Amino acid sequence: MSGFSYAGRDFSPYVQAELEEPAAHALEPRALAVPGRPGALLLGCELPPREVRLRLHLDAGSQMMAGELSRLRALLRAWLCAPGGGDLTLPGEGALTWRDAVVTGVSDWDTLFEGGSCAVDFTCYDPVAYGAARSCTGTELEVLGTWPTLPVMTLTAAAGTAVKVADDAGRYVLVERDLSAGDEVVMDFASESVTVGGEDASADVGVGSAFFSLAPGTHALTFFGCSAHEVAWTERWL
Repeated sequence: MSGFSYAGRDFSPYVQAELEEPAAHALEPRALAVPGRPGALLLGCELPPREVRLRLHLDAGSQMMAGELSRLRALLRAWLCAPGGGDLTLPGEGALTWRDAVVTGVSDWDTLFEGGSCAVDFTCYDPVAYGAARSCTGTELEVLGTWPTLPVMTLTAAAGTAVKVADDAGRYVLVERDLSAGDEVVMDFASESVTVGGEDASADVGVGSAFFSLAPGTHALTFFGCSAHEVAWTERWL
């Protein structure tokens, strides 16, 4: 057991948390019934939100009076109520963070005295955790994690009419416009947007471009029309 944090609040001074979770993340299959065929035709699967249960153990100490314990429980109740969701870090999960987490279930405290415990259920609507932020200024990079990540690439343009980045699978993003030496071109692969000098240049993305993800493993990238570049990404963990 250890502390945890949620929606910008550190709960470790008040409770110890114990993570209860299934051994794997169940998928939601999409299937089509076919007349005359046993079962159904599997079309694919979706990754649903992650359900997490924490058992919270009050770590108040025997010196607290009943009124103080009541106020502490009220404080925890208020902290757990985040209608807009929040970031969740779990005990035993290192530096991983789950985003868009909301409390969707709670149990009663098993005692109203010191040492009480309760269960709190979180639904993580972004089910893949965020790990360490990484960056690379070379052409070969290694992506850690267990799930693909969407990078941000910042290119320093050379004077010309286009910049392009391509991966070793043949996917690329091409930006076609007049560029001056030193123009900063930012390609955000998550939002599928491009800026040049801070101004939107998404309309200049060439036909055939694909904002690709980087799967865990080693990648070789090729850059055209720029004098320098940086690739930034965040590790994703299922």
